[in-house]
Amino acid sequence: MRILVIHTFYKLQGGEDVVVENEMKLLRENGHQVELLKFDNSNFSFIKLILMPFNLFAYFKTKKFIRHFKPNIIHIHNLHFGASLSVLYAAKNLQIPVVMTLHNYRFLCPSGSLYFNGELFIDSLQPGFPWSAVKKGVYKNSKILTFWLALSNYFHRKINTLNIVDKFILLGKHSLHLFSESHFKAFKDKLIVKPNFTYLKTFENKIPNKYFIFIGRLTAEKGINTLLQAFSYQPINLKIIGSGPLEYVVSDTCEKSKNIEYLGQKSSTEVSKLLENAEALIFPSEWYETFGMVLSESFSKGIPVIASELGDIKNIVLNNQNGLTFEAGNYRDLREKISYFDGLSLVKKSSLKKLALETYNNKFSPKANYEELHSIYKQVISTHFYLQ
Repeated sequence: MRILVIHTFYKLQGGEDVVVENEMKLLRENGHQVELLKFDNSNFSFIKLILMPFNLFAYFKTKKFIRHFKPNIIHIHNLHFGASLSVLYAAKNLQIPVVMTLHNYRFLCPSGSLYFNGELFIDSLQPGFPWSAVKKGVYKNSKILTFWLALSNYFHRKINTLNIVDKFILLGKHSLHLFSESHFKAFKDKLIVKPNFTYLKTFENKIPNKYFIFIGRLTAEKGINTLLQAFSYQPINLKIIGSGPLEYVVSDTCEKSKNIEYLGQKSSTEVSKLLENAEALIFPSEWYETFGMVLSESFSKGIPVIASELGDIKNIVLNNQNGLTFEAGNYRDLREKISYFDGLSLVKKSSLKKLALETYNNKFSPKANYEELHSIYKQVISTHFYLQ
């Protein structure tokens, strides 16, 4: 099978970029020819923003690439800014079936995350133009930018651009529910759930250490404040890896609370080693995460997760099975769950670790993921050409 992957990479590598690289590697390992049509936002410009409703440069670039590679199917990930929805018309013009993974909520709300100003923001799920989002300036606190993003999406909704897509991949059941209850209900038969996966990385000479670990962006929606409040002045150690706008808050807290250690940004190998030696991963996110790549990596090492019971995460981390869950934003509840975990017997901890690894093997391993992805491709190709 010849598969063309289209993705706009972020300025700083994020989970979506890793997913794209993992899936391309997986497909090639299974004998498929895979090419990447790459766009990026590293040189963000006013012109890219203006062209967001329909980027002619991206349209012709995509057509040229399709004619050269002659793919059987196109898999789209992120189109934001660098590419635009114009690439769909290139695929339609050349009659190539399209699959699109919805990694975030950008087609539902200009915020992209359904989170704004320290809390969930779901007003944009209502029918019609998202005026509430515009008035609040949910994208970069700018009413102008938010309006432009909203207008672009609304325009494409009206001309039914997304109907070009043969199948939309959601990363979890909660995301499926949110999209199904939005204007995407028109595409309900095109929505399917397939989670992300991670490759297994193990290291020799594993040395158990008595610490918990957080890995991720240091932002409010990731639950950093809740995390710091839960661990401050406690007899349990926490290591924090990542960077972001709340880095100064983390550093200040570490100065006062010596049980918390901030390690900054680390290489993927260093992150993997530190995670492998941890007691458990803390995942205190306070927005509707579509998927957390660090969850699958944690499970791949048999490391349980203590996570907020919110959105798709509650369907991944199962309380007292492969980890523990707590009420999102409630630092007291998180502190209680950490203390509870710390006091568990070795037998119970071993059980949690075993089920964490089983979760990975059954749901988030390369083998399980390839079978689902390949099945989606075959179905889309056969259905697309049958309907032509």
